[in-house]
Amino acid sequence: MQIIRTLVNVIFGIIEFLLSLRFIFKFFVVNAGTPFVAWIYDVTATLVSPFARILPDLKFGLFVVDFATLVALIVYVFVGYLILNIFSYVQPRYQ
Repeated sequence: MQIIRTLVNVIFGIIEFLLSLRFIFKFFVVNAGTPFVAWIYDVTATLVSPFARILPDLKFGLFVVDFATLVALIVYVFVGYLILNIFSYVQPRYQ
C-alpha cells in the first residue's frame, strides 16, 4: 500500500507544481511564445479546462489572476487528499 500512496503523492505533487507554474506565469503575464511557457500551458490545459469560465479572470493593471487555474489547483489538492485518506482506510491495520 505504501507504494500506491507514494505514487499518488508524486502524481498529485507534479500536477500541483505544474498548475502553480501556470498560475504564476499567467499572473505575471509571461510571454506565451517562450517554448517552456508554451509547454506548461499545453500540458496543463487539459487539467484546467473543466474549470474554465467558472469565474472570469481578474486583471490588476499588469497582473492577471486566472481563477480557472486557482480553482483547478484547489480541487486537485483536495482530490489527492481524499485519495490518500481512502487508502488509509483500505490499508490493513496490524495490531
